[in-house]
Formats: sequence, structure tokens, C-alpha cells
Amino acid sequence: MTSPAARLSVDDLHFGYGDAPVLRGVSLAAEPGEVVGVLGPNGCGKTTLFKLIIGSLKPADGRIDVDGDDLSGLGPGERARRVAAVPQDPVAPVGFNVADLVMMGRNPHLGLLQVEGERDRAIAVTAMERTDILSLAHRPVTSLSGGECQRVFVAMALVQRAPVLLLDEPTSNLDLAAQATVMALVQRLCRERGDTVLVAMHDLTLAAQWCDRLVLMEGGSVRTEGIPERVLTGHNVAAVYGADVVIARHPQSGAPVVLPSTADRRSSGRCIFDSRSSDER
Repeated sequence: MTSPAARLSVDDLHFGYGDAPVLRGVSLAAEPGEVVGVLGPNGCGKTTLFKLIIGSLKPADGRIDVDGDDLSGLGPGERARRVAAVPQDPVAPVGFNVADLVMMGRNPHLGLLQVEGERDRAIAVTAMERTDILSLAHRPVTSLSGGECQRVFVAMALVQRAPVLLLDEPTSNLDLAAQATVMALVQRLCRERGDTVLVAMHDLTLAAQWCDRLVLMEGGSVRTEGIPERVLTGHNVAAVYGADVVIARHPQSGAPVVLPSTADRRSSGRCIFDSRSSDER
């Protein structure tokens, strides 16, 4: 179930709707075996960037390469064999069971009117095993929980056997346990398969725990990128999100934990916090 490793490179990408620019000279790279989180507030261009990479939008200028090959020169089928994507809030189609939906990920590898063979079915079974949904294979997709459904769409992307995987807000609308399950799955598969993973996220703390590097976008441009500790500083978060925060460290991973500041509440008397024990006071 391995895919050839490939580097994703985005160079000086520009895009807009009419006279309204959305992306302004975005450049970034993601290496094989690396999970790169793309962060930024609503409207900063994350989803537009992903649509440009998968080819549903065309850039006004700039270049997107996978292992040195310009994606703009590839047809839809070849592009789908290079880049797989899990969209934001994917809609489960009515009438499909889990196995049927997962198998749809093999379409880029099939010719016109060609049906799936034994190899395709074996790849689909392996993907369902890796995402822990094989026991759900005959369940209607519409009967699944949010976390289960998200794993189905990840499995469908995996069977494309593309070396680059994009996930747009994969943990949105999931509960705490499901968020951790999905992100742990993504990280594990990235390590095992050597995939290049780009994941757009809103939850800064979750991104810091599971991503190797972060790209922080602001107003259609990249403000900064690097390891989580370098990107998620109080100054950067305040500048991009307009929020005062406290940056702590996770007691297990040591990665940044981003917390809203309560300084205004304490100074107004609505919240009183004293770190000393009652014996010290």
C-alpha cells in the first residue's frame, strides 16, 4: 500500500476573483513523510490554495509542482494520481455503502468502462484496515458518525495511491476523541507510507500537536512558516487573529498550547485566579 514519495512545491501563486485578489504570491513546500499544517483565519485563502493544488481552480500566476512536474500540464486523471484530497465537510452520498465509496478512489487508475479488479479490491481492503473501518464495509455511509465518516473519506483518498494528500479541515465538527483519532491516523499513515501531507486547520493547538511544520497565512499571503514553536508565538497569533493569547507547553509532547488570555477578566474582577495554595495564603 505504498506510494512513490514526492515533494510538493508551490511557487509565487496568485489568484483572485475579478478585481478581488485572494492569494498574493504564496510559496510553500512539503516534503515526503511530513505533515504540514496550513493555518489562518477565515478568508485568508487556505481552501482556495487547496482548490488550486487539486486543479478545480486555475492560478493567475505561479507554479505548483509535484516532484518537479508542473501540475498545470497534467490532465485530470494524471493529476488525481499525484494528488488526493479530502474536502472540508465531505457529504456522504445516499445509496452508497462504505466499501463502494472507498472503491471510488480507484477511478483515476481505471480506463474508460473498466471495472475494478482483484488488485483494486485488495488496495481498498488494505485502506479500510489501515483506517479501522473494515468492519463498517457494508454499512450505509449515511449511517456513520462524523468521525467514522471522516475516516471513510481518508480511506477513499488513500486508495488513489497518490503521493500527496490534502486534507481541508479534517477535524471540523468532530468531538475531542474523534479529532485526536483522525489526526493520529493521518500522522501514522504519513510516516508509514512516506506521503506528503498538507492539512488546513483552525485549531492551533491541535495543529501544533500533530504537524511537523506550520504555515501561517494572513490576507492571502504566507506570514511565516516553520516548526510549531517558531510559528505559534503570542506576537504572530495576535497579529493574524487579533487575539491576545497565552502560549503554554503540552505536558506530554512539549508542543505549544494556545490559550485565550483572561487578563481583562482578571483586571475587571470577574475572574480571580491565585496560583498559591490555601496553605500559602
